[in-house]
Amino acid sequence: MQESMKLQKINKNSAIAAIAVLIFALSGDIIGQNSGLRLEQDVDSHKGIDSIYDRFSKSYQTLDSKSVADLYTENAAYLSPNSEIRNGRNAILAGFTRLFQRIGSRDQTASISFTIFQRKVEKNLGYDVGIFTLRYFKNGKEVNVSKGKFVVVVVKGKDNKWRFQVDGYSDIKTSK
Repeated sequence: MQESMKLQKINKNSAIAAIAVLIFALSGDIIGQNSGLRLEQDVDSHKGIDSIYDRFSKSYQTLDSKSVADLYTENAAYLSPNSEIRNGRNAILAGFTRLFQRIGSRDQTASISFTIFQRKVEKNLGYDVGIFTLRYFKNGKEVNVSKGKFVVVVVKGKDNKWRFQVDGYSDIKTSK
């Protein structure tokens, strides 16, 4: 009888431990779904805009320049440091294609994450101010990290999709 009670207690404890592990594993998946985006305390989440950053991050992981370009409106303006304004989705696509080809030619991969410090959204227009962190990897090891500050203007199109209308950034010098 005592042996049976011990077995029941062991089985109950094992079941509790298994459930705890499962909950922990599932919470990691749920939390990790949008791991490329962090919103500061006073910044409200916005499903349509937040999804842009998630897709942006996934496109960097796969080096898919077309997917990145599709996050911009047809007549978007891309303002990068020390260069002319890239006007239009095709010009933006060309720029990301060159960048991703350069990363791939070095046998590297990349990831990008975003922290939003300010956000304002009205009916079909909004803006975000934040910092991005770009990481480069080779053979699974991080080989470089760069950071920059950015401001984007987002618009909701006739298709109800949010896209970048203006994207401007500048590098943040990091100490080594």
